[in-house]
Amino acid sequence: MLLPYPLRSRVPAILFLAWLCVGTEAVSAQRLDMKVLGKQRVIEIPFDLENDFIVIPILLNGSVPLRFIVDTGAENTVVLDKTITDILNVSYRRTFKIRGADIDSELTAYLATGVNMRISDRLLARNRSVLVLEENYFNFERITGTSIHGIIGGDFLMRFVVEFDFRRQIMFLHDPSKFRVRRAFKEVPSTFIRNRPYLNVGIGVLRDSTTTRRLLMDTGAGLSLLMHTYPDTAHLDLPEQTIPTHIASGLGGTVSGSVGRSRVVDLADRKMRNVVTYFQEVDTVGLTFFNERQGIIGTRMLKRFTVAIDYVRRSVYMKPEGRRWKQKFSYDRSGLSILAGGNNLHKYSISNVVPSSPADRAGLQVGDRIRAVNGVTASLLSLQKIIQKLEGKPGRKVKLRVYRHGRLLDFTFVLEDLI
Repeated sequence: MLLPYPLRSRVPAILFLAWLCVGTEAVSAQRLDMKVLGKQRVIEIPFDLENDFIVIPILLNGSVPLRFIVDTGAENTVVLDKTITDILNVSYRRTFKIRGADIDSELTAYLATGVNMRISDRLLARNRSVLVLEENYFNFERITGTSIHGIIGGDFLMRFVVEFDFRRQIMFLHDPSKFRVRRAFKEVPSTFIRNRPYLNVGIGVLRDSTTTRRLLMDTGAGLSLLMHTYPDTAHLDLPEQTIPTHIASGLGGTVSGSVGRSRVVDLADRKMRNVVTYFQEVDTVGLTFFNERQGIIGTRMLKRFTVAIDYVRRSVYMKPEGRRWKQKFSYDRSGLSILAGGNNLHKYSISNVVPSSPADRAGLQVGDRIRAVNGVTASLLSLQKIIQKLEGKPGRKVKLRVYRHGRLLDFTFVLEDLI
């Protein structure tokens, strides 16, 4: 279970709940007692796309409004902080250990039972069992600039055909017995393991010819592509131009690697080029929960399509979305990593600066507090808006006013390609 911590470069928001490892017996016996609210034939749930996370409102036990990520890479539904469920006096059936980001450390979680979840006034899921973390191990608000309280995982989604319309920002929950694949959709070769879809995707890292890689389809990863590399292989197909980065940080450790661009990704009969790709060295000896995956395909890639996941028939379908699938894959061109803070998450500070980057050469430092961006007061901007400005076109000037050791300082730098 990982959360991003952008130390070396601008890293997308990532939540690898696929690494949450618990005993299968803990949550396998799930009572699927769901009531559709209204007379809809198809359940439509609007969502916000927050830093490439699919976020929906949840009312827990009829009284606590929360925001959950819909995460196809997570096996289980999770509440991120036990304080929330303690307020509701829920019952905890058992305590168990989960693996941390470093794979070796163990942390505590609980199985809560009898939980009711009302979703966007469209669906009432009654008497659910969910995982609850002993404490909020994440600093999610600072990294994403938005509040997240939990995750909807495969144990909830497995009853439906789940369709994500990213253009309209609506999630459709279809009755599998009535769902028919529309002609414009292409089936993507896939397998399902414990309610998590794995796609077979053609990827050419160094050249236009592709090889098939098995990737976890993970809407809990706010990136386009992550590839695993292995220390026991003689050859590693890394791009020539990469920079080191901390990919993620979270439960009990951090994940480091590098970031560059893959030449081509072949998905749903479309070829996408110069795809921003993270590379993570992994030692999978004894780690059977990886399920022989070779990487992750995240929301920054998936949002270029309309996606339908048939959990019952174990199939995945995708439809290219207009010109969206052709859009260039953007990446930070400043060298800055920024965290949000304050009561309303509109106070921003620099968490790291890439050596020799435009921001580094301009003199910006870790700990600088951003007061204005291009003349606009920072408190009027969201973290996502600031990041978009730092991903602007090469050659564009960026002006930052920062607060450092009691002084206001102004800096100007010119954006340039880092990868």
